Amino acid sequence: MTGVYFRREDYAGLWRRLLIDLVDVPIVLVASAVVLVGPTMVGLEPSDAPALSLTLLASVWFGYFVLLKGSPYRTAGYVAAGTRIVNLKGERPGYGSLVMRLIFVIGGPLNALVDFFWLTGDMDRQALRDKFASTYVVRIGALPMGTGPIRYRTYTFWGMTYLFREVHRSPSAT
Repeated sequence: MTGVYFRREDYAGLWRRLLIDLVDVPIVLVASAVVLVGPTMVGLEPSDAPALSLTLLASVWFGYFVLLKGSPYRTAGYVAAGTRIVNLKGERPGYGSLVMRLIFVIGGPLNALVDFFWLTGDMDRQALRDKFASTYVVRIGALPMGTGPIRYRTYTFWGMTYLFREVHRSPSAT
């Protein structure tokens, strides 16, 4: 299986990633608050229908961070940063990859910090959630610089070993 890689400047770095989150997170938090207040407007209390509240919240987060992010329209943060998300083949990622990224972010606030520190040292500026999901965040007009075989690479951190799929570059491309 063959994948693509981009020029280092085409990958979204730390500041672009922060801009994306600074735009997207408040939008989702406000939308979440609105859907939680909505049932009270029609006489339901969130405590009366916890399953409804959870379903509404999941719908907002899934709709924004999976459906919208994976669409050609992108999220407001991606538009503001001039970026798009692609899989290792340079195509729009599938819903499974985007769900994986969302689960990683929801996993806890510490994950976001580790995620940002990880991407600063990664050759392809992949955050840890991108490694798990086999995705890149690249500038909107970025074109692949080359192709290479997709291979598994071993990483060990926090006392655990992980296998991530990566595009192998020829030694002259690094």
